[in-house]
Amino acid sequence: MKFYNRTKELNILWEKISSNNFEFIYLLGKRRVWKTTLIEHLNKNILNKDFLYLFIERTDLTVFLKKLETYIYEKTQIKYNFDNIEDFIDFYFKQNEFNLLVIDEFQNFNYIDKSIYSTFQKKIDQYQNKTAKKIIVLWSIQSMMIKIFENINEPLYKRSTFSLFLKEFDLNTQIEILKDIFKESYNHNILLDIYSIFWWIPYYFKSISRLNSTNYNFKNIIKELFFWDFAVLKNEWKEILIEEFWQKYKRFFSILETISSWKNKRNEIMTSIWLWTWEIDIYLKELADIYDIIEVKYPLFENKKNVSSYYIKDNFLNFWFKYVYSNKSKIELWLYDYLIEELSKDFENFKWFKFEKLVQEYLIIQNQRWKLDFIFTKIWTWLDRNNNEIDIIYTDEKENIVFLEVKLNENRINESEKKQLENNVNLFLNKNPIFKDKNTKSGFAIFDEKDLVKFIYL
Repeated sequence: MKFYNRTKELNILWEKISSNNFEFIYLLGKRRVWKTTLIEHLNKNILNKDFLYLFIERTDLTVFLKKLETYIYEKTQIKYNFDNIEDFIDFYFKQNEFNLLVIDEFQNFNYIDKSIYSTFQKKIDQYQNKTAKKIIVLWSIQSMMIKIFENINEPLYKRSTFSLFLKEFDLNTQIEILKDIFKESYNHNILLDIYSIFWWIPYYFKSISRLNSTNYNFKNIIKELFFWDFAVLKNEWKEILIEEFWQKYKRFFSILETISSWKNKRNEIMTSIWLWTWEIDIYLKELADIYDIIEVKYPLFENKKNVSSYYIKDNFLNFWFKYVYSNKSKIELWLYDYLIEELSKDFENFKWFKFEKLVQEYLIIQNQRWKLDFIFTKIWTWLDRNNNEIDIIYTDEKENIVFLEVKLNENRINESEKKQLENNVNLFLNKNPIFKDKNTKSGFAIFDEKDLVKFIYL
């Protein structure tokens, strides 16, 4: 699959790598977002220079150093002996052939020898004012990155010169990729299906393209990637999350499975998995603040726990917990066809919720391009303690506010739906009178096969 987008990221990395200063950069991104591919593309197509690349496996220090010696010999045809990691770092800073060192899965030094981070600190302090060498470290585990680089008690605290978070592909890039995969058969129905499951993650598009089919078949994609003995994504998130969560992983898995089944109120989660009040608050806070896996939504101007709702942020993770992890016993019985049929029946409901998220992203893009009637500065979903809800509200916090209900099917918008929206808007305005004097607009955001999103206003 060809390289897509990343123009801004390539430009800033090119600027940093081409500078006359020492750089110690950490590049963070979700698993499968193609961090390594970005570096390889930068060097092969822009810098046109060779570099040292280390993938850090969980292994013994002696084994690691021997592999390192072999790798350096293959790159330089010179035999080096590294008795410790300090010897290698000295070698890197003193040699003249390579100006860039990339270390992938940097956090795995934690399993080889934790003192390696202190060694990096010492050597960075020793060489940073004497060299223009660059080091880029990559990783997928956010909690460990925060601990290593942003904890004041850790040796590498404030040692990085630049950090870059590699985000998922944007909407236009996803459409471009899907058109390349499915050719003339592409339409926005395909986009919505793929987005609902895979979000914007590059690796998953590559997995779809490897199926070598330009004729879109939803059930076949689901089967090949999730529901057969050799499905490549069947256990995709399991290992990485166990590594993230450590001893707490069973409890966290139970919480995420519960949220994925739409039991997303605090009390519902607590009841489903038999947690005490103090426990659920700790676990939910960690999932939101440390691991960045869930998001919490409160009624406007409130933050009370008993009216909050929790959602899994990542579409793939949401799908995996709802349809794969929760059905592990059926998978063990090889009931693949049964699961695919059950999933297909329920998928419209799942897709509707993800379309609401897609509409928000679509509006944010349009807002950035000044394509709306006004520039909004706030966008959110509103839900009160009586479960009255408005899917999307956005406002410039000055003169204008818009209320939208999200629908997949325009034919389902009837007089009752319109009246319900009007009632919910009035409830919102009565509870939040500061918005009553604004220019208000309400209507429906509808999936459209041609334009992706169509708006019908009351």
